[in-house]
Amino acid sequence: MIFFGCFVVLKDCTQTYCYFLMNDKQINAIVAFANLKDCKNDNSMLSCFNALFITGFSERKIPGFLGVCYQCNFYEENYSDSNVIYFLGENLHESLVSAVLKRKAEFVAGRYLARRALVALRACSTSVGIGKNRAPIWPDSFLGSISHSKSFAICAVTHKKETNRIGIDIEDILDVEVAKDIVGSVLTSSEHQFVGSATNPNPVVLTLIFSAKESLFKALYPEVGCYFDFHAARIKEINFVNCQITLELIQELGPTLRVGTHFSGVFELDSTKVFTIIT
Repeated sequence: MIFFGCFVVLKDCTQTYCYFLMNDKQINAIVAFANLKDCKNDNSMLSCFNALFITGFSERKIPGFLGVCYQCNFYEENYSDSNVIYFLGENLHESLVSAVLKRKAEFVAGRYLARRALVALRACSTSVGIGKNRAPIWPDSFLGSISHSKSFAICAVTHKKETNRIGIDIEDILDVEVAKDIVGSVLTSSEHQFVGSATNPNPVVLTLIFSAKESLFKALYPEVGCYFDFHAARIKEINFVNCQITLELIQELGPTLRVGTHFSGVFELDSTKVFTIIT
């Protein structure tokens, strides 16, 4: 049996990188043909194994966003430390050597997308470091944000000249019971109107608000430099027609982030996930 894929060659200012990509039908054929879990350390199966870790790579178009956004699926059961170099051009960060498998897999998937985005934007460096509280350290002149949800990863990157902040988040829609459990930690009293009631919140809308506040945190963290909770901001408006959301600070977070400061974002909903971006 012969399987056909394709090589994608990416270049930054100093190096050339090759990635072996296959579509889902080809991957399923390989899985049916051989038990690749037994081939994780077999160099002859390396390209196939790499393709099985990350699939469904694609660009996501975001209205009004002047940058690049990529997304993919990843499968932690097919992750291996020995293959990190092929996705990131460098070995796994030392702080993650002892991390659990899930954390390693989502980290590499997210950084892989970041690297592809930086190459697309012609960055001279495609390495994204790890800063305080695990925040990404982006190359000079660039801003970005990364998010994961189970086996899905997404990353948006742009030039600093286009915006001074960016935060993205992807969430699986909350279970009804989970929504009831966390509503008090996510919403202020003025936001109960958006979810119906505090005792029986709409899980889709609560997930949207949760995600929007996560995106806001990621967008503001580089300026604030410390954690702040969901009650630092409140939702002012949700426009389900235009898929736009507006948040307002109700806690002062810094000299330029005073109470009453507004932030706008866009969102996307499907049957299982919520995506938000704040810029």
